[in-house]
Amino acid sequence: MIINTHKKLILLVFAAFLLVRCDHFEELNQNPVTSTDMDPNLMLPTIQLQLSGGQFEQLRNGFIYSGEWMQHWTGEYASTEYGGKGVRNDAYMGALWTAQYPREVKNIVDMVERTTGVPENVNINAVSRIMKVYIFSRLTDLYGDIPYFDAGKGYYTRLFTPKFDRQEDIYNHFFEELDGAVKSFDASQKAITEDFYFEGNIEQWKRFANSLRLRLAMRLTKVNIEKAEQQAEAAIALGTMQSNDDMAVMQHIVTTWRGGTFGGNGVSYTFMNTSTTADESLFRMCSTFASYMEDMNDPRITMYGRSYLKSENRPDDITDEVFDVVGSYTQMSLLPSTFSWEASSQGAAIDVEYNGNTVKDLTKLYQCLQPSNYIARIDAPYIMMSYAEVELWKAEAAFRGWDTGASVQEHFSKALEAGVKQMYTYGVPEVDESVVSDFVDANPIVSGQELEQINNQLWVNFALNGQEAWANWRRSGFPAIEYPNRDPGVNQSGGEIPRRMQYPQEELDYNTANAQEAIARMPGATDSWMNRVWWDKE
Repeated sequence: MIINTHKKLILLVFAAFLLVRCDHFEELNQNPVTSTDMDPNLMLPTIQLQLSGGQFEQLRNGFIYSGEWMQHWTGEYASTEYGGKGVRNDAYMGALWTAQYPREVKNIVDMVERTTGVPENVNINAVSRIMKVYIFSRLTDLYGDIPYFDAGKGYYTRLFTPKFDRQEDIYNHFFEELDGAVKSFDASQKAITEDFYFEGNIEQWKRFANSLRLRLAMRLTKVNIEKAEQQAEAAIALGTMQSNDDMAVMQHIVTTWRGGTFGGNGVSYTFMNTSTTADESLFRMCSTFASYMEDMNDPRITMYGRSYLKSENRPDDITDEVFDVVGSYTQMSLLPSTFSWEASSQGAAIDVEYNGNTVKDLTKLYQCLQPSNYIARIDAPYIMMSYAEVELWKAEAAFRGWDTGASVQEHFSKALEAGVKQMYTYGVPEVDESVVSDFVDANPIVSGQELEQINNQLWVNFALNGQEAWANWRRSGFPAIEYPNRDPGVNQSGGEIPRRMQYPQEELDYNTANAQEAIARMPGATDSWMNRVWWDKE
């Protein structure tokens, strides 16, 4: 999905204009006369761009906590100090909440409100409803009960302290909204413009909505299996993603501003500490992740991770040379919750031949697989939802005997192939088709291991989305991860992986009564990260 460069430049110029105008505070601080005079199509690209996430929430919720617990990436100090040791930090846990409620939630609610009941805007209204479900699903899966029905409506209702709705009620409304949005699209009405995901393609928006509905349906397998089946089959019948061409992808570009270089992908900023001139990433591939992919002979292992020397812009790729000496990608990774600086003292230093020269005494720190330049560059794309994920949900649905139109094996094979090929979106050089087919053929579904295989592959698919990996781990129990509990003396989770994020302190301060009412519904009436959200039934 290559996004129109003209559109991106328009957005960047618009953003730059807003920044330049920031010195006119009196003008900007005037209350708007109305909230109905902006074309909602101009709101859509801003929301899509924001959803790739800033480093603030991606680092804290995505890597320090959920990403560290899911053991894709380790080695960055805060991720191993807090996630790895099980240490609570209110600001870290509340990051997604404090970033998205005043940003995406406010904008998407406004977008829904201004387009509801306007016949010519039926298509952009459907898109806004789909995006609203996507935004709120991430929040409720992280925190449980949250403000939803009245959230973001302060401008319209003057209600600034919304109540916390029960997650079950929120999910029921998700399904109604997605079903209604898909069925409301009307090609005869005003087209969707300024769309970074699908360039206004209504059929692809429908497939995205149905695929999201399938994801949310599968969340319910522990708490309401009948509703999970009903919603999953309905989503599949209406039509989900059909190929990698249907993936929801946010493309990013590099731009300069006042002497600095910027991009929009929060994951990449996190990996490279916000700078294109960073000479190394603080993250390293975790041995849990590397070992699993190496055992499966998964070609994605060197698409996700590469070994680099410490040098400007990391051009010196020494992955193959290190492998020739070490002989194992698992050995080129770190144990869970290991600091990168500790890695320099682990294992023996080696010498490698590189570009006709011998690189001597190469420590473990530089032997290890860092996030590859494909996924770590700040103009890397961000995959909001992939076709491979959808086929894995269908594989599990088929295993459960639900109507998907194909067998477990057929869905699983499609997911493996799509999972490799979706990496080409990042600019990874394409591998020979035989490499992909050999990988698929070597990893068939095994009777009695279906759920483990399917959900382990979802874990691989979510290697850059720790929050989704953690959500599915809580639902499925896979992969079977052992919590390393590096420092039992400071661990605040009892040596177990937490089950939710706690509410941010500012919400407890400014929306006290409603927050306390939600907390009173929790076990022990405490806002504990060991309490489970509604669908995570024990």
